[in-house]
Amino acid sequence: MGQLCYPDLRKDQRKINFCRFRLWHFRRYACIFNALFFLFTAIAAFSQGPLLEKPISIPKTSSTLYEALNLISQKADCLFIYNSETLESDKRVRLHADNEPLKEVLDNILSDPGLDYKVMGKHILIYKITKNKTPENKIQAGIPVNDTIKTLVIKGHIYDKENRAAIPYATIGITEENIGTVTNNDGFFTLKIPASLSGSSLFVSHLGYMSQSIPVQLLDRQQVDFYLDRRVISIQEVIIRYIDPDLIIEKAMDQRKVNYALDPAYLTTFYREGVRKNNKFISYSEAVFKIYKAPYTASEHSDQVKLLKSRKVQDVSKRDTVFLKLKAGVQSALELDIVKNIPGFLDLLPPIEYNYKYSDLVSYNAKDAYAITFVQKPGLEKALYTGTVYIEKDSFALLGADFEINPDYLDLAAGELVLKKSSRLIVKLEKISYSVSYMPFHGRYYLAHVRCDMKLKTRLRNHLFFDNFSTFLELANCNIDTSGVVRFPKQETLKPNVVFSDQPFSGDDAFWGDFNTIAPEAKLSEALSKIMGRIEKIE
Repeated sequence: MGQLCYPDLRKDQRKINFCRFRLWHFRRYACIFNALFFLFTAIAAFSQGPLLEKPISIPKTSSTLYEALNLISQKADCLFIYNSETLESDKRVRLHADNEPLKEVLDNILSDPGLDYKVMGKHILIYKITKNKTPENKIQAGIPVNDTIKTLVIKGHIYDKENRAAIPYATIGITEENIGTVTNNDGFFTLKIPASLSGSSLFVSHLGYMSQSIPVQLLDRQQVDFYLDRRVISIQEVIIRYIDPDLIIEKAMDQRKVNYALDPAYLTTFYREGVRKNNKFISYSEAVFKIYKAPYTASEHSDQVKLLKSRKVQDVSKRDTVFLKLKAGVQSALELDIVKNIPGFLDLLPPIEYNYKYSDLVSYNAKDAYAITFVQKPGLEKALYTGTVYIEKDSFALLGADFEINPDYLDLAAGELVLKKSSRLIVKLEKISYSVSYMPFHGRYYLAHVRCDMKLKTRLRNHLFFDNFSTFLELANCNIDTSGVVRFPKQETLKPNVVFSDQPFSGDDAFWGDFNTIAPEAKLSEALSKIMGRIEKIE
């Protein structure tokens, strides 16, 4: 029980089938080395002086601490980093400054002697001093950290600065090394990086927001919040002319040979999938894979998957397994690579089944991108797609896409998305959606993140009530390696749709070691904590 089914994408076929019945548009849609580093002192790495001594003036005002810090940030031309729970950002404060030093202003509104500051460039970290422990910024310069410390762990939340809403699926990582992860639905992330990269900067980005770059040295062993400003494309950046969406998509497809890898690469990825019945998780799996990612020009099934670690928890009743089975596997996630497996909405060869519209010029991971919306043409009685693709304005690289099966034709898809079911079971599909994004590395783009969500209802004939099922799969690329890439021996690879063995799950960070993962959502963590069992370890 608990397996997903995804649409299939074929470059040379337009006929619509499903799952085992060959629905090309649906079947397929369904990190760390040793190092030694030095921790710098406040004098060497965290210059406490000039910025905190900068005089500022602010008229008398009463606001929340969050709003006060934003105002000070504007006046002092700095960026604050902090944990909102530690600072009680919703408490009311009185703010007034008449050419006073920035540190004095901060001390007055924070009113907490247990807080201290670290400064690096324009960034100011506000943190709570750990009792009976020498503050990190007071450590003597030149004293090396213990050899056993090889990994830095950074945790935090990503929020919208305007409304303080969590931003799911934001990208966090070290851009030049292509080490990273994404936030979960709560906007939370955990990132592990080699200690040798302590001098790097953490890059945070998301569609429609201004990106941020923060020194890693401010963040190690700190849980902090990042607030992203919304990106508004100024009129000066937009050339007022008619933009033909069809030509943009055609150009993007033609530029694949320039924008995407022509050589294979190793991707270290984190994968997870889960099934929930009536708000209760009945199946959840996680894994770390090393993927041999063939270039986009290779055949459809040329990618290989090697399992490094996995674990699974299952709480499935006999009735669930008998009455309903859905199809799954990491292969389904890989086939969401829409650059390699071209879907109908990116194929402009006749007969064209979609209408396209230029929607907007948006910011997509710090790049200006055309947002092209698409919907199937009127009169086509098929379960096709509707959504938006994002194409970089200058290079015409396909940066990502968000799409779903057309809600008006879900009934046509429901009967075929189920791999196996009882004849007594009525299945009603409510929603199936997809998200795909790509990341740049050494001048080429690689698959970065995919997500599929499906919601459906089932009811036994002659029964009154429905059971609600929701399933998801997610794959995040945490690291890219292009050196010495060769195919895996066949005996080391996974079969296309066989990923996990039936072993229980337990929340244990030590299980994953230095691998990057996607943090479970709060509700997911709570649900999984109720199911106890041993962990399967695969090295």
